[in-house]
Amino acid sequence: MANLWSDLKFALRTLGKSPVFTAVAVLSLALGIGTNTAIFTLLDQVLLRLLPVKEPQRLALLSMKGFHYGNNWGGNAISYPMYDDFRKNNQVFTDMFCRFRYPFSVSFDGQTERASGELVSGAYFPVLGVGAAAGRTFTPEDDQTPGGHPVAMLSYGYWKSRFAGDPGVIGKTLIVNGHNMTVVGVAQQGFEGVELGYRTQMFVPVMMKAQMTPP
Repeated sequence: MANLWSDLKFALRTLGKSPVFTAVAVLSLALGIGTNTAIFTLLDQVLLRLLPVKEPQRLALLSMKGFHYGNNWGGNAISYPMYDDFRKNNQVFTDMFCRFRYPFSVSFDGQTERASGELVSGAYFPVLGVGAAAGRTFTPEDDQTPGGHPVAMLSYGYWKSRFAGDPGVIGKTLIVNGHNMTVVGVAQQGFEGVELGYRTQMFVPVMMKAQMTPP
C-alpha cells in the first residue's frame, strides 16, 4: 500500500511538470469515453431497440438494386404504381404499405411552422398495429381517390407540444402546404414513424401527394 501511494505521488508530480502532456492525455481520455458512449447510444437505438409497433421483427423493407426503376425519388424509393402492383399481386407478405417522407408547412391559429411529415398509404397504421390516442387512424378507405382525402393525423408528441394535447383539435382544419386538411386523429403515444432518426410529426394520406408535393 505504501509503494502504491509513493507511485501515485510520483505520477502526480511528473504530470504536474508537464501540463501540456497532461492536458493532451486528459483530453484523449475524454474523447475516447465520449466516442464509446456515442457508439453505444447509436447501437442501442439501431440494433437493440425495436420499433413500437406490433411484431416489429416481421417487418421487411423492399428496395431496388441496379438501374433506375420507374418514377421514384430518393433512396429505397419505388414508384407508387409499382407499389400498387406489388400489393395487388402479393403472395408473400401478410400485407403491405408505403410511405414517403416529406416536410410540411403547417398553419393554425395564425401561426405557421415547419413539421416533419410523411405521406402514407391507408394500410400503414393497420399493418403496423398502431392505434389512435384520439380520433381515428387512416384506413384502406383513405386510398380510394387521388386528391380526395384532405385529412391528417398528428403524432402524439406533436399533439402535445403544438396543440397542448387538446382533444378538441380533432375535426379542426389546418393549412398544410397551402391546402386545408382536417385532423382526424392522433397516433398512439410513443409512435413517431418507422424511420430511425426521423421523428414524424404529421401523417397525410399518400392520395394527397399531388397537393402536398406540387411539381
